[in-house]
Amino acid sequence: PRLGPTSVSCLSLQLRERPYTKLDMSENALGDHSALSLRSLIRVLPDLKHLNIAGNLISAEGAEELAEELQTNSTLEVLSLGGVLESTTTTLNTRAFRPNSIGAEGLRAMGEALSRNPNLALKTLNLCNTSLCSEAGKHLATFLEKPSPLENLDLSKNPLGSEGVCAILAQASNLHFLDISDTHCRGELIHAQLGNLLRSAKHLQGLSLANNPIETRALTRISKGVVACESLQSLSLENTGLTAEGARVLVEALLGAETQTLVDLNVSNNKLSQLETTSALAELIRGYKTLKVLQLSQNPIGDAGIFELVEAIRNSEDSQLESLDVSTCRIGTNGANYLFACLADRDVFRTLKLSDNFLDESLDIALIDRLKSLHDLQLSGNRLSHASRQVISSITARNRQREKQAEPTMLRSEMHRLLCQEAKLESAREQVNKDEAEVAACKFMTEQIAQTLANLRANEADAHRQVLNRIDSEERQLEDRWQALVNLKERLATASTGYATRLQELRTRLEERERILTDLQVKSEEVQSHFDKRKAEHPKELQSLVDQKQAALAEAANLREQANTIREQLKKYQDQTLVDLKQ
Repeated sequence: PRLGPTSVSCLSLQLRERPYTKLDMSENALGDHSALSLRSLIRVLPDLKHLNIAGNLISAEGAEELAEELQTNSTLEVLSLGGVLESTTTTLNTRAFRPNSIGAEGLRAMGEALSRNPNLALKTLNLCNTSLCSEAGKHLATFLEKPSPLENLDLSKNPLGSEGVCAILAQASNLHFLDISDTHCRGELIHAQLGNLLRSAKHLQGLSLANNPIETRALTRISKGVVACESLQSLSLENTGLTAEGARVLVEALLGAETQTLVDLNVSNNKLSQLETTSALAELIRGYKTLKVLQLSQNPIGDAGIFELVEAIRNSEDSQLESLDVSTCRIGTNGANYLFACLADRDVFRTLKLSDNFLDESLDIALIDRLKSLHDLQLSGNRLSHASRQVISSITARNRQREKQAEPTMLRSEMHRLLCQEAKLESAREQVNKDEAEVAACKFMTEQIAQTLANLRANEADAHRQVLNRIDSEERQLEDRWQALVNLKERLATASTGYATRLQELRTRLEERERILTDLQVKSEEVQSHFDKRKAEHPKELQSLVDQKQAALAEAANLREQANTIREQLKKYQDQTLVDLKQ
């Protein structure tokens, strides 16, 4: 039974506010009438990130209705309208469903709605087999021209034509993966735009050109673009009409690249059978160090071709090839045995596809048993018995189990080592705690000592400052005393000079007074003699002279007293000034 509009409405009621992030409703009978119910279902799932509605016969009318919901949705990251997305390391593969024919009008409505969404979170859009024509390519280019978070775009199985593909390529520089396989375009018409895209893209990791004819001349220019795109890891040229010359051109371009980034190369279903083709691919294996997956199915290279490839794998120590697909390549038992024998020493080889070849019961299973790293060996479509296939299947299962167990064993060993390390770590932690305690104690003591030292320094600084202040004060006092002493010396010198002058004046006056006294004595004696003479001669005059004599004597006594007084003053001055006046 398939779900219809009523079932979707019931789901909307039952799943309201559920924390589901992925919803797969592919291969049902929703149609355009379920668009409103589908919008309600999307709205009631607030955490929905992955929606797959492929194979529901939705047309442009239903796409327009769905576009109105996408205009406001801010959580949806993956929307699949044309296939189931199977994620690998570098590519997104699709499986065909009943088509949703949304056409150009439906895509235009969706593009306009997504462009108007300011909170758009859509990163992956799968439009595989949705009836998109060249006009749809222009609408999609208009959407891609505006900034958006879209990274992965699948347009396979749509009749876009070269015109529509060119319009898309001109605006696809921000994509991480682009699938334009089986879009009815031709290499000679798209190589210019494709080369520009490869040269300008900074994040493009996967590109599929499968099921589109690409001529050798166009491939030459495309190869230059592939070499210039340093982010490209996956390239699919399946069923593109690749010739031996085209293969050689591609290999030469890849080997001449300054930076090797390609991991997955698919050249299946190109009818490559010439020996120079396998020689070129062998050179690629030997010289291209990053290549891990090589797909050569549906190319009749035969045993001769497989011998060439195996020699390249065996002789290349730096080769990282871990997956080889040579299904439907007309390989016989001898070629397969040689392949198994040479891969026994390759520890990185994981996947080998040999389906639909010419292997029979003569296949040496012991050689397969030596392939310890081989996890997947596909041998369907060969003339092998059920028992042989079971043995081979058990060998690959054993290898997978061994690798599966190798990790737990390694983890147990690592756990044991970590337990020992943990015991050591615990002991180290205890020692660290002790050391930290000691360090803390030392730090505390250091802080105390530092504080004490700081206090001592502060006290020393205060004492030093006080001593300096005292020294400054004493220096100022000493300076003042010195200045006073200088002034005193100056005053003493001045006084000494004055005293000497005064002493000289007093001596001069004393000498003058002594001279006067001597003169008076002489006069007194003269007067006395004259008096005596006059006494005798004149008695009356005698009395007058006696009186004069008494007056002169009194005056002489007075002068003597003054002279004695001056001597005493000079003696005092001599004692005060420490000057010997006699000298």
